[in-house]
Amino acid sequence: MRTLKFGIPGMLFIAMLCSVSADVFAQRGYGQGYGQRQGYGQGLQTGYFCNNIPNLTADQQTKITELRTSHWKERQNFSNQLAEKGVRLQILRSADNIDMNAINKSIDEIGVIQTGMMKNQEQHFQTVRAMLTDDQKVYYNNFNRGRGNGQGYGNGRGYGRGRGSGRCFRSW
Repeated sequence: MRTLKFGIPGMLFIAMLCSVSADVFAQRGYGQGYGQRQGYGQGLQTGYFCNNIPNLTADQQTKITELRTSHWKERQNFSNQLAEKGVRLQILRSADNIDMNAINKSIDEIGVIQTGMMKNQEQHFQTVRAMLTDDQKVYYNNFNRGRGNGQGYGNGRGYGRGRGSGRCFRSW
C-alpha cells in the first residue's frame, strides 16, 4: 500500500486554500444596492434638461424657467401628499387589528396621487413643447432627460444585501 506524504509545505498549501475559499464565499451577494435605475435624474447632462435645447431664445428661456418653477412647486405638493399617505399606509399595515378596507382605501388614495403626478408631468412636458420650434421639438422629444430616463438613487443594480434581484433600467 502506498502512502502519500504531504509534509509541512503540503499542509500549509491546503490551509491557505481553505482560508482563501472561505473569504470568497463570505462576500455579500449580488443584489439590491445603490446603482443606476430609472429615476428623475439629470441623466448624462448637467442641469435642468430644458437648458440643453439648442437655439433657445431669451423669451423661451424665461418662459421655461417660470414653468419649471411652478411645476416643481406642484410636484413638491404631490410628493408631500404621497409621503403622508405612505406613512398612513404603513401605520395601517402594522396595526394590531388589520382593517383591510382602510388599507385598500389608502392604496387607492396613493394611486390617485400618483396619477395626478403623472398627468401634471405630462402637462408640463406638453406646455414646454408647445413653445418650441420644429427643430427644438425633435431634440426635446428625443433627448428629454427629465421624464424618468436619467440616473437616480435607489435600489438598483449593484452589490448589496442578500441575493435580491437588483433591476437596472437603461438611462438613455
